[in-house]
Amino acid sequence: MAHHMATAGLEAPFLQFQHYGVLGAGISGQAAAELLGWLGRRVTLYDDYADPAAAAYEPLRAAGVELRFGREQALAAETEALVVSPGVALAHPLLEQALAAGLPTRGELELGWLCAPGARVAAVTGTNGKTTVTMLLARLFAEAGWDTVAAGNIGLPLARVAAERGIGSAGLAQTVFALEVSSFQLETIHDFCPEVALVLNITPDHLDRHRTMEEYAKLKGRIGCNQGPGQTLVINQDDPGCLAIAAGSQARVRRFSLERPVEDGAWLDGDLIMLKDRGARPRVLMPMSELRLIGMHNVANAMAAACVAEAMGVPRKQIAATLAGFAAAPHRLERVGTIRGVSYVNDSKGTNLGAMERAIESFASPIHLIAGGRDKASPFESVQGLLRERVRAVYLIGEAAEPMEKAWRAAATCVHCETLERALESAAARAAEGEVVLLSPGCASFDQFRSYAQRGDVFRKWVAQRLEAMQPGAETPAHD
Repeated sequence: MAHHMATAGLEAPFLQFQHYGVLGAGISGQAAAELLGWLGRRVTLYDDYADPAAAAYEPLRAAGVELRFGREQALAAETEALVVSPGVALAHPLLEQALAAGLPTRGELELGWLCAPGARVAAVTGTNGKTTVTMLLARLFAEAGWDTVAAGNIGLPLARVAAERGIGSAGLAQTVFALEVSSFQLETIHDFCPEVALVLNITPDHLDRHRTMEEYAKLKGRIGCNQGPGQTLVINQDDPGCLAIAAGSQARVRRFSLERPVEDGAWLDGDLIMLKDRGARPRVLMPMSELRLIGMHNVANAMAAACVAEAMGVPRKQIAATLAGFAAAPHRLERVGTIRGVSYVNDSKGTNLGAMERAIESFASPIHLIAGGRDKASPFESVQGLLRERVRAVYLIGEAAEPMEKAWRAAATCVHCETLERALESAAARAAEGEVVLLSPGCASFDQFRSYAQRGDVFRKWVAQRLEAMQPGAETPAHD
């Protein structure tokens, strides 16, 4: 097949086998199977629950990928190496079998990275803000005139981009990636080494999978574990977990801080965002008031992106212009509309308590909070103080409603609503002019929705329908 001709230069030992297993048949697993097929390898795709008759698997079957779906099976005897999807737990029997047999295992992210030698990569991790900063970096790189792709945990597997752009090709080597990386993806890296790595923050999340905060923080630190003096690590100077990661780094460390000046990086001086290269004098990048993003956490996100972009070679003037023109990512503190003076804000992507806290802290007005969904073993008691201070009432939906009410009833009025639509009706009835109805669930969406995006779309649609139903001129601005 002609496309195998472009694979010169793929020297990585992990790419030299003939028969690969791919574990997990979601979008990452499909992308990995597709990429290995392009390399001319034999591939067996495993999944516990996927439906082999689904249309998504037709192209893979046509390309000769063997599908083995269903539980309690063994790896094919001829398997030489295994690629693991990020959604697959490390305790999965097939992964344990591969490790016990001494088979090399890698994640889909690393497979994609190995197939893109020469591509420039800025990789972003952290509990909150990853998607916003990844999109911001993609915009910064594109507006600097570079051929840019935003990929990774943002929804486009790196392996898919490598396959589509021609593995090992000159075109791929010219690509600049803004790569969102999750803790699940960091569990399975070995050689992954981005030109610039960014750790935004570390707060409790996914403790159902990673068990302890120490384990989770250690995983986040792996994003820069292969970096040396030729690479850059950007960290949040105000976050103790990030400081610990910086202390162990061999790379150049740049820092961003809302609280104090730094030697190399960005900080806030009154309303001014300052940016300093090591050894140079500090210079004003832009006034904070020029940012379109809501909330102090987004000022930190903008500073983080500026540190990364400058390290990658984007000129300062370009950084300031791009930051000033950038609006929020979908489902991330997104102002959806104002009905009778009440603002409706969609933060459906706030799937953990840290994100919920940031959302609540972004508004000076009293808040009607819609929260709940699939619980990830979160310490709900930790936000009691903030709810008491800022939140008028909490409207609880989904599986986590009971534990949330138990933890919060002393701090705020809790209303059991079960569904998002009922929560919106209830919040709309109680909210007064000048107040905010905020969807920031602090939980995953999978109990009632396919994804956080679907949950956010239901919120948007509800607001849009109410606005449509209002008579012309009935909408009043929040400050009237």
